[in-house]
Amino acid sequence: MKKWQENRNYRKICDDKGEVVDHIITVDGIDVSVPEDVFSAYARMDRRERYLSEDVPAGGQQLSLEQMAEDGVLPDYVGEEMSPSAEDCCLRQEMSSMLLAALLSLEDRDRQLIIALFYNRLSTREYARRLGITQRAVIKRRDRILKDLKKYFEKFAA
Repeated sequence: MKKWQENRNYRKICDDKGEVVDHIITVDGIDVSVPEDVFSAYARMDRRERYLSEDVPAGGQQLSLEQMAEDGVLPDYVGEEMSPSAEDCCLRQEMSSMLLAALLSLEDRDRQLIIALFYNRLSTREYARRLGITQRAVIKRRDRILKDLKKYFEKFAA
């Protein structure tokens, strides 16, 4: 048994054949039987915690922006990526307006498909099932609509 396993408070109980028959988490000295999904989530959290604790340097100190600034080793560009430039804001607003105009130029059923796939994040399979059509039909329609949108945007780029 590895050292980290000695201190953990969860374990699997196996039968003679080596098959898992129960998942146990010890809480306040009491063994509690839990479903496999709860056990898996708990084990993942424990592994993440161990990973993060091992990631801390030997002295127990972590890097901080404040400490780097005090030591004079903070690069000038740190933090700049957090604040978009005025040009980025204007460009984003213009692109949003163009996208809205492009979506409004589509037929209602085409617009509904694009919104379902790209904004509501439905899969082509799920959208096809909801409409009662084949997934292939949805894919062909999506591809045609995207070609039309590409042509629409190429007009503005020229």
